[in-house]
Amino acid sequence: MLGTFNNDQPKIEIEVSGVNGTPKKINAIVDSGFNGYLQIPYVVAFPLGLVLTGIQSNTLADGSSSAHLVCIGSVTVDGKTVRTTIDITPANIVLLGTKLLKDLGKTFILDCGRGKVEVISTDNPGNTR
Repeated sequence: MLGTFNNDQPKIEIEVSGVNGTPKKINAIVDSGFNGYLQIPYVVAFPLGLVLTGIQSNTLADGSSSAHLVCIGSVTVDGKTVRTTIDITPANIVLLGTKLLKDLGKTFILDCGRGKVEVISTDNPGNTR
């Protein structure tokens, strides 16, 4: 699947769904420095009917900590779906982390010079990359 590279941010389209079962298409920034699954803002999360599992505190890159809600939902990337935890924050940004790509069996390719963003299946036997 191809993504976009705008304002120096690699983005791909994903689908997220909660208990209501209706998936919502969202553009997510692929963040190689985020070793979690998915982070979405309140305004996107609440209409999906995600199931709250608790509150978690994370250490940010600058050393500070931040508490956020954690929910369970389903995420689909390039036709493959996984049920996973989703971090819910007040920040109006959607971040896709490396653990989610790993669980989905995906490889992330970024060519900044050409502005190319691609997500491919890691387990694809015809994959020569």
